[in-house]
Amino acid sequence: MNRPRARKRFAYLLTAGLCLEPGLLAASPGSPGLDRPAAGNTNASHAHDAFADRLAVARKAYFADLDGQRGADDLARQQFTALAAERPHEPVVDAYLGSLDLLESARTFAVWRKHTLAADGLEKLDAAVNRAPDNLEARFVRALTTWHLPFFFHRKEQAEQDLGYIGPRAEQAARQGSLPAPLAAAALDYWGQVLAEHQGGSPAREAFEAAVRVDPASPAGADARKRLGR
Repeated sequence: MNRPRARKRFAYLLTAGLCLEPGLLAASPGSPGLDRPAAGNTNASHAHDAFADRLAVARKAYFADLDGQRGADDLARQQFTALAAERPHEPVVDAYLGSLDLLESARTFAVWRKHTLAADGLEKLDAAVNRAPDNLEARFVRALTTWHLPFFFHRKEQAEQDLGYIGPRAEQAARQGSLPAPLAAAALDYWGQVLAEHQGGSPAREAFEAAVRVDPASPAGADARKRLGR
């Protein structure tokens, strides 16, 4: 499987992350899993900000990889691995590492590595969400990573459940700054697709409308607008 086709196993809306500038999520004081230290603890606050800035840079490398930039996959893995060493079991970091494992599994020609990479990636994604079930970004990464996996992984229902958890919370999270708008719009657009498949009618339309409200300029906002016009 060539690299572009491997990437397309995953939702194209993940490239919404390319709209994120370094520090955008870091500037969100309510970001799940990255709670700010108590006021007055200057050293802890500086350490928190430094970690959040490095997380934003690693996230940007991850989405650059999905966009096809050469070498971005190695860079993203190096950066997230360093973050994991600094702060073990950070849910968002583990979620991205799990997604990187699945991307590598899809790309590698070494058949004997595919199963191990896929199993390790899914384990990291599940552990991240189980550790912090309210972390919308970790759930987003798991949902959009597993949504396009082949049927024999039996992950479609779980991805829909993740989107069902994120969808009703995404717009408020974006408004509060705890989930970046492009990611919130992507979650709402996918949630709308789930609703359209299972219910149709006004619930799906409301989700698409919310995606447009949250970030009309993002790829997800544009896709939701097209779906509203159908």
